[in-house]
Amino acid sequence: MSSFRYHPADISTVPWDWELISSVMAEQNSRKLCQEVRYLFMRYVLQVLEDDFQFKLPLRRLNLSIVKAVLSCDDKFRHVRDVISWLFDAAKQSFCYSEDEEMQRMELNHCLKMLLFLQRMLLLAMEVDCRPMYSSNKLSQELCVCLSSTAPSRRLRLLLLNTLESSLLKCKLLELLLNEACFQKRLLPMSFNLLLHFLKTCTLAPDTSDGTERWRRWEELLKLVWMLTLSYEEVMTGHLRHSITERHTLTRPPMWTQNDSVSQAAVQEAANIFLSRVVEDLGHAIPPQIQESLSHLQEHLLSISFN
Repeated sequence: MSSFRYHPADISTVPWDWELISSVMAEQNSRKLCQEVRYLFMRYVLQVLEDDFQFKLPLRRLNLSIVKAVLSCDDKFRHVRDVISWLFDAAKQSFCYSEDEEMQRMELNHCLKMLLFLQRMLLLAMEVDCRPMYSSNKLSQELCVCLSSTAPSRRLRLLLLNTLESSLLKCKLLELLLNEACFQKRLLPMSFNLLLHFLKTCTLAPDTSDGTERWRRWEELLKLVWMLTLSYEEVMTGHLRHSITERHTLTRPPMWTQNDSVSQAAVQEAANIFLSRVVEDLGHAIPPQIQESLSHLQEHLLSISFN
């Protein structure tokens, strides 16, 4: 970073462009380009983007950053779509196993590293336009469409959600995914009351890997509601709906709304409805891991202070 401070790069001096990045990433399904080379190249590209972003952030000159020039949700969304496509490719490849155990370990390691690089690039693309709400809406819709058009895969879904860098983007994407799974839509803004609604009305499609273990989709639903709960809290407490240039100046408490204030009776009602739906679907006693996760979620929701 010190050398970057004295010799800052800009879009006219970086020795690569999007065409070169695309050509490198286009080789990901062939052996012509070694995975190690591609990994090192993308690591370098990300470092340049990150260094320039951090250099211009305190100067409030993100509009002049390299990220703005090549990866803006406002101006270069076709490039952002490329990143999303590469992201899905890397995630899918992480589930393709080689017969050679050592080769499998190396390929999985490279896929996961590439996945994290691309998630970081999505975060920069979301933050650079200083309209995180607009950008997260745009990105989450694109990610949701990609997930919906892909054969249902819990592992893929959870891998992408668990590696998302932005809590705001994760919150928006989870809201969309859970809303799609609701048999009864309700016009509510993102809030803890909406979380309870999801718990009462969402039913996820079965996964082909479940076999006779139908309970796994209910376990996943709880995982998604948990993820949404925690990411929503981070959005509110971290003021993530505000631009990154304003965030550090905001010291006030989160602006909770009436829809965030949930009573013990409301939480218990949602839990009871969820449990009755699980029993009706499974036709037998509820697995202990589901019961335990639900109990922790209830305790967590009731422990949140809205003062």
